[in-house]
Amino acid sequence: MERGIGSGGAFAWFFQRISGVFLLAALLAHFWVLHYSSDGEITFQIVAQRLATPLWKTIDLTFLLFAIIHGFNGFIMAIHDYVHSKNIRLLLVGAVWMVGIIIGILGMLTIITFKVPGGGI
Repeated sequence: MERGIGSGGAFAWFFQRISGVFLLAALLAHFWVLHYSSDGEITFQIVAQRLATPLWKTIDLTFLLFAIIHGFNGFIMAIHDYVHSKNIRLLLVGAVWMVGIIIGILGMLTIITFKVPGGGI
């Protein structure tokens, strides 16, 4: 099947590999920080303390966005591989984009606007 300009092609394939390596490294770092730097105890206070700093907000936002883009790019690649009707493929890719954008916005809003209830940690 011939792919058009909008299908992603080689860039989408290459991005999956690069983002997969980044996500693996970020996931291992995330587990290390969460489970070993706090003696394995994960409490709301520890997470809130981390999210109170711009550095951790940036790290978590980057992790979130890469995970969403990687996951939904995979969905789109599978749609292009297995859905042969152009109209259904267009509908499904549009739906994946909409869901990805909504989840991305909700996740970013959650991280960016996170405040500890009561104002203190």
